[in-house]
Amino acid sequence: MNTQNIFTIQLEQEDTSEKPVPPNEWEILRENTCSTISQLKKIKLSVYKEKLNLYSEKCKIKDDVILALQTCLETYKNTNENNNELISFLKTKLAERHSKMVALKKAHETQNAGYESTICEKNEMINTQDGIIKEKEKQIEELATKIKQQYELTIKSDELISSLRATVEDSEAKIKERDQKITQLETELTTKAERIRTQNLFDAALMLCKQNDRVVSSTIKELQEILSGENRSEIKIVSLPRIGPIKIAVENVATGPCWMVIQRRGYKVVDFNQGWFSFVEGFGNLDEDYWIGLDKIHAMTKSHMHELYIHLVFANNETRYAYYDNFAISGKSDDYKLRSLGNYVGNAGDGLRTHEHHIFRTIRYDTKTTVEYNRWWQHEYPNCNLNGTFSEKTEFGVWWCRGNGTYKFVESVQMLIRRKQV
Repeated sequence: MNTQNIFTIQLEQEDTSEKPVPPNEWEILRENTCSTISQLKKIKLSVYKEKLNLYSEKCKIKDDVILALQTCLETYKNTNENNNELISFLKTKLAERHSKMVALKKAHETQNAGYESTICEKNEMINTQDGIIKEKEKQIEELATKIKQQYELTIKSDELISSLRATVEDSEAKIKERDQKITQLETELTTKAERIRTQNLFDAALMLCKQNDRVVSSTIKELQEILSGENRSEIKIVSLPRIGPIKIAVENVATGPCWMVIQRRGYKVVDFNQGWFSFVEGFGNLDEDYWIGLDKIHAMTKSHMHELYIHLVFANNETRYAYYDNFAISGKSDDYKLRSLGNYVGNAGDGLRTHEHHIFRTIRYDTKTTVEYNRWWQHEYPNCNLNGTFSEKTEFGVWWCRGNGTYKFVESVQMLIRRKQV
């Protein structure tokens, strides 16, 4: 039955008491009913679709559960197979262990039988040892009696030893007294012998000093005569260690070896206002004014003792001298320090003594100022300077032994050294 017919029947029934509906309104009603019916169908379709989606999801979940159950079954099957293999392996191991235990039981039984036999043998040995011990105990008792006898004898011997010790101590005291007397006599003899030796040595030293003084005085007189004259120095070639052969001016004397000139000033031709390297290497003319060089002086005085003679000429040709018997200077590493002078002899004054154990300096350059030294063995309060400038009449001049604040300036000077005769 169509919906259109149903509506027409209902309308006909209702309209029995009412007026008839015009055809236009019927068409509108039909259209509205059709639209509502279509909407209802659409709603039903959407509901059915949602239900279908839910059913499909449930089916998927059930499929996943079925797959998981299948994998579980497979794993259970595999584990059962592995367990069966383990059980068979353990059974074999148990059988092996059982066989080993049976073998060990048999071995233990054999060992126990051997131990029992050895125990019996040991018991027999113990019985024999007990007999031996009893015999030893008897021997020990016999030895104890002998020891008691020996102890009594030792007591008697100790008494004898104590008496002997007393006698020995008395004799030792007497021997000590005699030894003391002997040592006193020996010390007296040694002191007398030392006095005799010292007296002999003193006499010999006095003789040597007198001879040396005679030699020194004769050489000084000879040098004074030579240096005060106008004779030219002889030029010789001398070989120095580490340096080699060099030319040097020498003064020959009759007493002892020749004197070597290490410094000469008086011609006033060579400028001594030089730097450090010039004073180390040396400069000037051998026939006139010159400085031999600190390096050469160190090489000369390094291995042997040398004498130093300083010949000084003051104003009005006044000549004086200063003699030192052990002159030596250090090397480059110690800034050519004046190492030693020895004893002084002379009439000019011990002017160089103040500079002993001091280093040689020339000029010091700073970034702002220039500090000038005396080109000599430096001292805070100098007592001589023989490498100064003749024109300067101050501390930087050429002078020797100032007194009462005044400098005694030098007109000419010569410094000579020679190897000391021992």
